[in-house]
Amino acid sequence: MNKQNKKAPATLTGSAAPDRRSALKLFSIIAFMPLTACGQGGRKMDNDIVLDVEMFSYVDRVITDIIFNGTDLGVMNRFGGTGTITGVRIPYGAQTLTWTLGGPKGTPRNGEPMMIKNILLVAPENVPAGTQYAGLHLYPDDTAEITFSEFIPERSARGKQILADRK
Repeated sequence: MNKQNKKAPATLTGSAAPDRRSALKLFSIIAFMPLTACGQGGRKMDNDIVLDVEMFSYVDRVITDIIFNGTDLGVMNRFGGTGTITGVRIPYGAQTLTWTLGGPKGTPRNGEPMMIKNILLVAPENVPAGTQYAGLHLYPDDTAEITFSEFIPERSARGKQILADRK
C-alpha cells in the first residue's frame, strides 16, 4: 500500500480544527450580541426602580395593612405618615395600593379593605435624575398620588390644602 494515498483522520490539530474554531467564534458573537445591545445608549433596560418610600395620609382615620405593590408599609394614624420604608422596589407601569380602614366600632367602612380608585403610573421618564425617595399621598376620596424627590418627601400641595381646610 502506498503511504501517499492514505488519508489521515481529522483531529483537533488537523485540518478540521480551523473550521470548528471559526464556528465557535461565530456562535459566540451571535450568542452574546443581544447582551451587548442591552447596554447601548448608556441606559440600562430596567423594569423597576428601588426607592425609599414614605406614605402620607390626609384621611381622618387610622389606616392599617398598607400594601404597596406587595410591600407592607405598615400603619398610619389619622393624618399621619408611615415613616421611611427603605429599599422598596417600584415596577414601571401601574401601581397597586391597598389598605384597611380602622377606627372606633360603628364607624362606616371600619375594617374594610380598600383599594385606590385612580391609577398610579410610574414611567422611567417621570422619575427625575437623582431621585432617592417616593412620597405616597392618600386622600379622603380614596385616591392617591406619588411624588419623587432627592430628599425625604414632604406633604403634597393637595394634602396641605386638605389639612388647612380642616383647621
